[in-house]
Amino acid sequence: MTLWQQFLSVEIEFHSFGAQHLGALSVFALCMLAAVWCIRNFDKRQNLLFSRGLSIFLAITVIIFSAIKIYFNRFNLLIDLPLSLCNLFAILAPLLFWHPNQRRLEVIYFLVMAGTVQAMLTPDLYVGFPSNEFFKYWIVHGGLVVLVIHSIFAFQMYPRLKGILITFGWLNLYALALYGLNLLIGANYLYLMNKPGNASILDLLGPWPLYILVGELLAMVFFALFYLPFIYVNKTDQSAKT
Repeated sequence: MTLWQQFLSVEIEFHSFGAQHLGALSVFALCMLAAVWCIRNFDKRQNLLFSRGLSIFLAITVIIFSAIKIYFNRFNLLIDLPLSLCNLFAILAPLLFWHPNQRRLEVIYFLVMAGTVQAMLTPDLYVGFPSNEFFKYWIVHGGLVVLVIHSIFAFQMYPRLKGILITFGWLNLYALALYGLNLLIGANYLYLMNKPGNASILDLLGPWPLYILVGELLAMVFFALFYLPFIYVNKTDQSAKT
């Protein structure tokens, strides 16, 4: 196949923790290092331009790759609407990150870190490099983590403890809305109806609907774990201001 045919192919296999997976994680690590460099060396205006540019790039990525699916009659209403949290945040990124806001950022931070990091370690991905599906998956997931971490530290808008409960409330409201949509169109967005086909952490949580309830508890645990670094950060920030 030509490179273009490979890019459009849905037959290239992807294997978790294979060379493609490890390569994608390595590129993500380099992007994180670049974001850290920007935080340390850019002023506020430059960091704002960086976050806005990356947010536009993520939104365009979702739009372009969705358009490719539509053009080649591959778009499936049941799985391809940008309703997973990762795709939703990516396509709305310019609105969410254009003017940094602490309350908004903390909700995005907890949801992205709890969900996207798991999605990067155990990808629900069936098509490998250099297919367009592969690029979209890693650009969206890796890009969101880079964007939210950069925004939090560049603008010093650190998550608060009560942000965990606020995030949990928003997550359940969104899940309730998606459950209704899933019933209406026969979809499985947010894996509310059954588990993903690839191996994931949900396999350890029991059958439906038990894994959803256990997942709720785990979400709170993950939110708390990802809050831990900010106990120190918030104390340091308060000390610096006094």
